[in-house]
Amino acid sequence: MTDNVAVLAGFTREVFATASEYDLHLLVKPDADLDGTFRAWDCDEQEWLSVNGWNFNINDVDWSNPEGPW
Repeated sequence: MTDNVAVLAGFTREVFATASEYDLHLLVKPDADLDGTFRAWDCDEQEWLSVNGWNFNINDVDWSNPEGPW
């Protein structure tokens, strides 16, 4: 599978999720409740995840930021 599969399934919001031991680059649905449990596409590992949002600091990716997207 590729990121395109996730986008076609409606997972179009790009976020970074960070915790003490994890840094995840994810695609989620635009209306996902990021404070609860949600399904996400892991862009690095190319697989579906079930994420407990309360365990992560989640930020939208901003590619227009000259200091980096995070």
